[in-house]
Amino acid sequence: MPAQIKSAVVTFFATIFTLTLLFGIQFRPVRAADVSVSIAFDQYVATIGRTPRLAISISNLGPNPIRTTRFECIKQGTSLSASSISQRPAVIAANSTFTTEQYYRAVSPGITQVHCEMDAVDTVTGETINIVAPTQTVEVLSETRLYFNAYSATRVATVGQTVYLTALYGNRGQTPFTNISISCPQLGRSLEFISSTSVQTTIPPGQSRFVEYRLRAVRPGFGPFACSITATDSTNGQQITLPAPTVTIEVR
Repeated sequence: MPAQIKSAVVTFFATIFTLTLLFGIQFRPVRAADVSVSIAFDQYVATIGRTPRLAISISNLGPNPIRTTRFECIKQGTSLSASSISQRPAVIAANSTFTTEQYYRAVSPGITQVHCEMDAVDTVTGETINIVAPTQTVEVLSETRLYFNAYSATRVATVGQTVYLTALYGNRGQTPFTNISISCPQLGRSLEFISSTSVQTTIPPGQSRFVEYRLRAVRPGFGPFACSITATDSTNGQQITLPAPTVTIEVR
């Protein structure tokens, strides 16, 4: 075979192979393994009146955009009431993540389980995708006398900045709570403890107290704080422990 013809044949088959490869990549469908739905509550133990927040994240690592045809979060239990999802997913681009949230309200003692389901279609190939996110559980306690919360006015800090975290507690009951202790461990290394005000170990009926923690942002990242309070019911000696919603501070 003449060299020119041989070269043309090789070039032809190389071109066909390349086009076939590109065609296959372009039209590879989005598979279920390419898509994930994750959900997480900011508190898994709550008292009546609190509003647990469900964070929702949908990731599409496939080669094509997907269009959601159904997305819903289903609860089992009556201890939580649900509001609408703040923003429903529509089209999620390839290699991107969509985030949204849904708020619940603790209305009665008990346990409620929540899971989310999504149906979607690959906008290029028409393939269907069905995803069920793992179930999350929130326990609502019957305690209504002692209340506890934690918060920070700073949600984003820069390295070197001083940040304050406040833990607020109070007594709606008719008898004092004693032996009060508060813990606010950080689930990260982005902030360092500097100092704090003292904890008042007894709280009379109808009063509230607070503890303020002074922190310094030392390295980029996230600093979630999981605060909790432990107190003793002075009428029967029962020990009560209440967690606060997680407080997350980002350091940039």
